[in-house]
Amino acid sequence: MDGKFVAKNFRKMKRTGLRRMTGGTGMAEFGPALGVLLVFFFLPLVDMLSLGVAYCMCVVLNNNQVHEAALVSAADATSASGTVQKAIPDQWLSRLGHFAKVSGYPQTHVSYRDGEQGSDQVVDKFVSVQTTCTCLPCLPIPLPCVNVPGLNGPMTFQITSEKQMENPDNAGQ
Repeated sequence: MDGKFVAKNFRKMKRTGLRRMTGGTGMAEFGPALGVLLVFFFLPLVDMLSLGVAYCMCVVLNNNQVHEAALVSAADATSASGTVQKAIPDQWLSRLGHFAKVSGYPQTHVSYRDGEQGSDQVVDKFVSVQTTCTCLPCLPIPLPCVNVPGLNGPMTFQITSEKQMENPDNAGQ
């Protein structure tokens, strides 16, 4: 039964002019095409997605820092061992910082500025927190002649946020 079915279909293909490819060229080109797709499309896409996640994690760090800096005194916020510059980044590195693949320690700069004077003669104070994080790509792609940030080199994110002080007296001079 099996041999009759094959012979019948072969005769039908011969009559209509359809012939099978005997070289197998489609199969021979599949491997290299898959390799090119993997190296030039999939791996860079994974790196770009991981850097997007790292950027979001750095924004979360900066938002937490500016929120805390608006609540505490200027001396505590600008201190290198204070809550804003030491405690929050330490907690972030032990939890969400793992998703960012940070190279080194996040750098933080805190500054204050005066706002407008209200009707009650009180000047609003604003705190600005600038956070700089250097993140590594998830899968570094080895390119021998160029260093592309995000593909085979570190990428630096610099995020700045500003918030009004809860108590303007905490801003100091």
